[in-house]
Amino acid sequence: MADILTQLQTCLDQLATQFYATLGYLTTYHDNAPTTPPAHIPDAAPALAKITKNSSSPPVPAAIANRAGGAAAVAGNATPPLAPPQQPGAVPTAPGNEDPSLPPAPDSPRTFASRQRELARDLIIKEQQIEYLISVLPGIGASEAQQESRIRELETELRGVEIERAEKVRELKKLRQRLESVLGAVSVGIYGDGYAQK
Repeated sequence: MADILTQLQTCLDQLATQFYATLGYLTTYHDNAPTTPPAHIPDAAPALAKITKNSSSPPVPAAIANRAGGAAAVAGNATPPLAPPQQPGAVPTAPGNEDPSLPPAPDSPRTFASRQRELARDLIIKEQQIEYLISVLPGIGASEAQQESRIRELETELRGVEIERAEKVRELKKLRQRLESVLGAVSVGIYGDGYAQK
């Protein structure tokens, strides 16, 4: 398992990627409806103004609400989403023959709202992971004096371990010399003195 700082860096990278992907989804699959009513319709109200205060249904994009007559679509009644308006003289394309240079069609309001909630939930979960990793970092909640004393303790412990390591290196050298002498004696015993000198 990686140390906490590496995990924290990985989570921050993942959060940045999630932000980028979320913004990409929102800009690509939104219906890009204007938030203000058209100037040529004087009594048109923005769709959000038509939502009742106790409504639990997700808001419907303004273009869908204005096209559907407002109240029925906003109140959450099950009306199918209207197809985007066709350009005059445009030939409708079959579902498999879309032009790849055109942006994808916007998602339905219900799909768009559910994916928004899912993306927001994923961002919140990742942020909570980051908060947890920060909370378990060593030194969090300790004063500067406590951290300095802990560093001194660790330095003393490190010096002791370094002395033990140096002893083990010396012991290893001695054992290697003994092993070489034993192997030399074995080779003399097996092959004779003449072979060992060659």
